[in-house]
This record gives sequence, C-alpha cells and structure tokens, in this order.
Amino acid sequence: MRYMPIAKVMAAMVLGQEILDGEGKALLEKGTLLGQEETQRLLGLGVSGIYIEDGFSSGVEARGLISPALCQEALRLVHDLFQEEKFREVGQDDIIDLARRIAEELIAGKEMLYDRMDVRAADDYAYFHAVNVAVLSAMLGIQAGELDLEELTMLTAAGLVHDVGRRYVEQEVLNAKRALTEEERMLVVQHAKLSYDFLEEHYDFGPELLAGVLEHHEWYNGCGYPMRRSGQEISYFARILKIADVFDALTSRLPYHGPVSPSGAVDYILANTGVEFDPDLAELFVKKIAIYPVGCQVALSDGREALVLENSPDSLLRPKIKAAPEGEVVDLQSEAAKDLAVLELLV
Repeated sequence: MRYMPIAKVMAAMVLGQEILDGEGKALLEKGTLLGQEETQRLLGLGVSGIYIEDGFSSGVEARGLISPALCQEALRLVHDLFQEEKFREVGQDDIIDLARRIAEELIAGKEMLYDRMDVRAADDYAYFHAVNVAVLSAMLGIQAGELDLEELTMLTAAGLVHDVGRRYVEQEVLNAKRALTEEERMLVVQHAKLSYDFLEEHYDFGPELLAGVLEHHEWYNGCGYPMRRSGQEISYFARILKIADVFDALTSRLPYHGPVSPSGAVDYILANTGVEFDPDLAELFVKKIAIYPVGCQVALSDGREALVLENSPDSLLRPKIKAAPEGEVVDLQSEAAKDLAVLELLV
C-alpha cells in the first residue's frame, strides 16, 4: 500500500486500508474500488489522504502502534464518553481495562515506532485525537522506562480522557475559523479544568491521572494554562501528555490549519524544548517518530521519487526505499547508497 494525498486520489484506485469514523465504524472498507462518489465523500469529510493498493506498493504494510480492532474499541469508548446520553455507560473499569490492553500491546511489540500517516475525517478529530494521545503517551512512557504496568495503564487512561471537557464547549467554537471572542477563548482555555471537574464528579481516578488531565496544557517555561506551572512542578503524566497532544494536533487537519508532516511536527517539538516541552521527554519522543513513514513517497537527491519500504529506529533519516520507475530497492544505510539521500516527504 502507499499513502496518497486526497488531492491526488483518482477514480479506479483501490483503497488499501479501512477508513473509520469517530465511533469506530467503517466508512469505507479495505479493497473498495474508488469512484467519483467515494472520492467526493472523502473530500467532504475532510480526509487529508488515504492508503491505496497498487502494483508498485504491493506487499508494503503501514501498521499502527496498536491493532485495528483495539483502535476501533478505543474509538467507541471515547465516542460514548463524549456523549451526554451515553457516558454513564462507560465505567471506570472499562476505561482502565482498555488502557491496560493498549499498554500491554505496545510493550509486547518488537519495536515501537510511529511509522504511518493517520487517516481520519476532520469532523471526528476529538475521538481520534484522544485515542492517538493515549497511544503516543504510552509509547513515550514505555520509552522513558520509569513507569510500571499499572502506572503506564493510568497514563494511557489519562490520554483517553484528557479532553473530555470539550463536551462542554460548543462545536462552532471548537471548529471556528475566525478569531474567538474573549468569552469563547476563555471557555476553550478552561477545557482542561472542565475535563478534570467531569472526571472528579463521575469517576474515582487517582491524583496522578487527574493531575495529568488538568495540567496537560501547562508549558515547561510556565506560560501555559490553567495554573502557569513550570518545569518539574508540572506532573510527570502531564509533561508526557503535552508532547503527545501537540504532535497529534499538529499532524491533524483542523479548522484553522492543515496537517503538518511528521518531520514538521518533530521540528516544532525540538524547537520548543524547554519552552513548551520537557527537554528529556521531547528528546526521547522524537526518536520514536518516523520522519518518512512506510508507504509514503519521497523525493531523492538524484531527482527520482521513491516509496518508503522500511524504517530503522537507529537511522530514521535513511530508510529502505523503492525507487521509481524501475523499482530498484535501496537501503540508504548501506555503503553503496552513501551519496544518495531523501530530500523531502511528498505529501
């Protein structure tokens, strides 16, 4: 499969990966032959790009950090948690059990590397964002090596519920493309506190999880909100959630900006270490982000384009690629390819 920006998708292309909505239901099944109706539907949903199947990319698989089935389950839980008529059906044990299974899947993985482009509808951002923040936070928590399984579970649960306070903010405010009024801005700023209050009222989570939710918009230099805490005053969970939250927001299509590439998001995090982000945690995080995800097209220094086949955590700037049009497979870490380099991601 290969990743295709939505503007380049044409009729008769074959969908290479199932597309889910915010409830975890399939909008389009893998293998769907795309026609004008399907492509217009994807455009209308605000999908930035999709994975397609073709002969050149046969055998290439862009996998998520967790299984598709577990991702679907997480989307359903988060969706219900955000709904006034359904949230009471989501028990604390449900959240913790799901968070534990996410953490356990990541721990059991051979090599954790965020190595794909996310595919989702813009209107379902809140649900995908919660799941992605949970998974990315767990990944970073494992990489840091300071948390046991129970603590990793609670960190992952914090990611799932960190933005539940958004349910109290009108969608037209959250999705506004205009400048917000002062009253609207203050409501948005208060969503972390609203999440904290909601969880305190309806659940019995411990102080570490609650602090992570409350403080996940604090900045390392003290310029964040709601309490302007800084450095080590900010809870450990919150410092992890902050990085995952910003990375996922940057790489998402939002009403006020298009998606930034993984490399652009990594550049932002590195440029703001010690400002927004805990420097030690930020350094660990960026080592787990594939700058050129598997299945994506890249431009090479010799003028050719290529498909990314495989990434090595030890050399993320030099993946294994398949050059077009002849299909030559080149490991950019090899001595023979020392003069060849990737110039940019073509998304």
